[in-house]
Amino acid sequence: MNPLKQHTTKKNCSMSLGRCMIIGSPGKDRDRLVLRLETLGYVCETSDSVNLAYSLVAEVEPDILAVASDGRQDAAWQFIREVQESTPYVRAIVYGGAPNPDDVVEAIRSGASDWITLPTDHSRIPERMEQLMARVRAHRGREERLKELANNCKELSEARDEMSEQVDVLCGDLASAYRSMRSQMTDVAMSSEFKTLVSQELDVEDMLRTSLEYILKRIGPTNAVVYLKEGDDQYGVGAYVNYQWQDKDLMPMLHDLGDVVCKPMSNEHDLIRFEDTSEFANTAGGSMKMIEGADMAAFSCHRGEECLAVFVLFRDAEVGFDDQHAATLDVLRTIITEQLSQIIRVHKRSRPEWPDEPADDGWNLAA
Repeated sequence: MNPLKQHTTKKNCSMSLGRCMIIGSPGKDRDRLVLRLETLGYVCETSDSVNLAYSLVAEVEPDILAVASDGRQDAAWQFIREVQESTPYVRAIVYGGAPNPDDVVEAIRSGASDWITLPTDHSRIPERMEQLMARVRAHRGREERLKELANNCKELSEARDEMSEQVDVLCGDLASAYRSMRSQMTDVAMSSEFKTLVSQELDVEDMLRTSLEYILKRIGPTNAVVYLKEGDDQYGVGAYVNYQWQDKDLMPMLHDLGDVVCKPMSNEHDLIRFEDTSEFANTAGGSMKMIEGADMAAFSCHRGEECLAVFVLFRDAEVGFDDQHAATLDVLRTIITEQLSQIIRVHKRSRPEWPDEPADDGWNLAA
């Protein structure tokens, strides 16, 4: 025998006033209540005991629990509490004989909303059921609104997080753009200042001295040497700065450094950095031991395919050269190359040269 008996009426379930789960032994009171509720338009499903109701309540999903007063009251009260704990909108009533005050109090404490005495309250069932269903609908409405609000809050939170991420990205882009613009403006200002200084120098030595002074101003104290081209694959010291070893003669080391660096740098068009010169110095030996462990940077000045000069800067690795120094040197080396090319071109034009030998016809005409 199926313990769950569903009673259907002519009304469709979708048009019902609510779903009721009637718990109690088969008999006159339960049958009378089921008939009355179904006549009103409620969908009623029955369970013969509280124990069976536990396994059926999730499937039934009732709006109202109706528990018989002649069963095990402690089990019934516990069942009502547990159902309402998991499904707060569910309302409960007790049906059966006339109660005593203690039973009413215990039922209310357990979550029951009404006690229907049968057959005395038979005529009042519609009104009292409507009152219960009004509370069910109100509670469900509140839950739906809360659920809707929770969903809205979740969507707003997600939108806020997305907006926050977009704002962070935008702020990062703006900050990066600002840094880039500031760096460009700094480079433009530095470039303009340096051009103004070196453009006034028409002598190679003066221009090199001015260039080294400005480089030290921008990247800090450093040892530096400039090698000028003197012939095919031959370079000589044109200017230098002795910052670190003022009590020593650097010329032997500078000549040795030039012999090692100038030839490969004459074919190099990029800014070069040597982070570890220990192996470099140990291989060369001799006076080159002075720069062991130094941080070194170098660049060449080219006019077309011709290397006019090689700049080498070196200092203690603890200070070293960073990316900002590289950016500064990259801007300055272009201006140095332009000015050096111009000075050398002017000097070549100003050299005294014998004119070309006149043609014979010219001498005959003069005769």
